[in-house]
Amino acid sequence: MQLRVEYIYDLESENWCFRVPSLGIIGGADTREAAEQAAIDAIAFVLEGEPDATDATGGEVDYLRLAFQR
Repeated sequence: MQLRVEYIYDLESENWCFRVPSLGIIGGADTREAAEQAAIDAIAFVLEGEPDATDATGGEVDYLRLAFQR
């Protein structure tokens, strides 16, 4: 699986911004490396979700194990 992450250097704030469009994540950091780590952390947080969540419609819930490589 590939997940698109966009990195942009903002001249006005002098920070690196990142965006993960498919997950609705935006953020930023002082350096490109810090922005990459922040993006990884944000993606993991979003994908982990609520471990005890159940489907309100009465459907079945299953989990997929994903692995990401840089």
